[in-house]
Amino acid sequence: MASVDPIPFAGEQTLSLRQIDELNGLAKGSSFRLFKTCEEELVEGRDFHWLNAELHAGFIDQLKREGRIYATTRNLVLLTRSGYEQIRIRSRS
Repeated sequence: MASVDPIPFAGEQTLSLRQIDELNGLAKGSSFRLFKTCEEELVEGRDFHWLNAELHAGFIDQLKREGRIYATTRNLVLLTRSGYEQIRIRSRS
């Protein structure tokens, strides 16, 4: 299993969808699809953070340069531990 460095955001350790794909050996976009299937059950600010491309352009560009998010990322989704656990549970069912 791959190892990734969490992305600190809003006082929490978070993971990008790219990191989740890599951590679990999934094809690009797999974690995004899982996120979309349970998005209604997740609470923004608790389970994930949605970062607007215009408001967070510098941060998003930095993460792209570091290879921590996909180069095609526009608006960024960062999952907290609770959000990641819910996606993992969903992927097993």
